[in-house]
Amino acid sequence: MRMVVGIDRKIKRAWVDAVLDRLAQTTDEAELRSFLDQQLKEELPGKESRAKSVGIILRIWSGIPPERLALRDRAVALLPRISGQERIWLHWGMTALAYPFFRDTTEVVGRLLALQDDFTSAQVQSRMLTTWGDRATTKEAAKKLINTLVDWEVLRTTKTRGHFLLARKMTASLPELQLWLLEALLRASTAEEIEAQQLLRVPESFPFNLGVGIADLRRYDGFNIHRQGLDMDMVAVRKVKLVPPPKLTPQRKKASRLIQASLFDISTEEVPSDSHKVNTTRLRQGTIKKQETKHERQRIEDSIKNEVLRTLSERATRFLQVRPAIFASDGPFGAPSLECAEQFRDGHYFGCIALTQAVLEAVIRHVWQVKLKKKPNQEGSFDKNLEALHKKKIISDEWKNKLGQMWAERQSLHHLERLVEANQLKLEETARNTLILLNDLEREFFGFTELEEIVVPDHPEYWAVK
Repeated sequence: MRMVVGIDRKIKRAWVDAVLDRLAQTTDEAELRSFLDQQLKEELPGKESRAKSVGIILRIWSGIPPERLALRDRAVALLPRISGQERIWLHWGMTALAYPFFRDTTEVVGRLLALQDDFTSAQVQSRMLTTWGDRATTKEAAKKLINTLVDWEVLRTTKTRGHFLLARKMTASLPELQLWLLEALLRASTAEEIEAQQLLRVPESFPFNLGVGIADLRRYDGFNIHRQGLDMDMVAVRKVKLVPPPKLTPQRKKASRLIQASLFDISTEEVPSDSHKVNTTRLRQGTIKKQETKHERQRIEDSIKNEVLRTLSERATRFLQVRPAIFASDGPFGAPSLECAEQFRDGHYFGCIALTQAVLEAVIRHVWQVKLKKKPNQEGSFDKNLEALHKKKIISDEWKNKLGQMWAERQSLHHLERLVEANQLKLEETARNTLILLNDLEREFFGFTELEEIVVPDHPEYWAVK
C-alpha cells in the first residue's frame, strides 16, 4: 500500500504553539478549527492553502486516535510546569505520532548529524526516496519539513545554499518531559519494543539532550521493562486495558433470608464452608497465574524470535557489504581474512578492526620480504616497509595513503564507547573500510585462477608463506 506523506508544507512554530494554548481551554475540534483559521488568515490568505495547514496542525494535536488521548492530555498537563521553549519537546512527540514521514525524516537527519557536522537537503531527499518512493511529493515534502525545523529553531542554515547545521541541543527541566517524549517516539516507531540503551539514543531525538537513564525508564508508568538474555533490558509501551466493573450480586438479601430462617430449615450443603471458599479462591488464582505465565512466556518467545530474525538479517547485510575475495583453502592469509569478515558480520567492530589491521601489517611485511628479497627472519617497521614498497612502485599512491592513515590512527578508536550511537557508526565505518582495503590488497597479491579444480596463483612468489 502506498504511504501517505501527509505533512507536505511548512508548519510554523507559532501556529502549533497557538493551538496548544487553545487546547488547554477546549478540546472541541470545530472550535479549534475556527480558531486556527482566524489565526492563519493573515499569513495564509488563500482559503485552500490555509485549510490544508489547519488540517495538518489539527491532526497533530486534536484529531488523534482514542488510544493516544491519554498521552496528549498528559502533554497538556505539563504546560504550566515547562517553559515556552520546552514546548518543542511536546510538538516533536505529537508530530512524530501523527506523521510517520516526520519521524522517518528526523531519523535520517539524526543519523546524518551523528556522522558529520552538517548535511544537505539533497542527502535527506535521496534517503527518503528509498523508503517513501521516488516521487515529486516526497522530495518537496522533505524540503518543506527541513524548513519547518529551521523555523522551530532545531536546525540553522549556512552560507552554502541547501546546507544545514544543528542549531543547539535542547535541555528539559523536568525528567517527566524527557520520558514523555521517549514514550511518544516509541509509540511512533514500528517496533513493539526496543533495547533500553537504544531508546535513550534513537536518532530522531537528535535535537534533545536526554539526561534520564534506565532507572528512570523503570520508574516511569508508561513503560514495561523486562530482561532479555543476560544483560539486555527491553522497553515496551505499557498497554492499559479498560476492565468493566464486576456485576453486583444480591448477596446481602440472600444472607438476611438465611438468618431469618430456622436452624432446622438450613441444610449444611447450602452454606459453603470457609475452607471451600479458600480452596475455590486459590484454584481461581492459580488458573489466572498460569494464564499470565503462559502469555508472558509467549511474549518473550516472540520477542526473542523477532530479535533473532532481525540479527540474522543485519548479519547478512553486513557480510554482503564486505564479502571477502574467494581464497584457496591453503592460500596466504586466507583463514585470518575470513575471520575478519566474520567479526564484521557479527557486529564485533573492535575485534574486526584490530584483527584486520594485524593481517594488513602481516601482508605488507610478507610482500616486503618477497619483493625486496629479505630473509624470513628480517622484519622492519610497518611504515618503513610501506615506504620501501611505495618507492619500488609495488604499492600505489592511493594504497600508501590509505594504509598510512590507517596505521597513524590505529590507536584513536580505543576510547570510544560502543553503546554511543555516533561511536558505533564510526566503528562500523572504520571496520568496513579497513576490510575493503584488505580485500583489495589480497586480490592484487594473492589472486589466482582455478583451472579444472587446480589453483594457479597469479603471483606464485607470494604463496610461499610459512
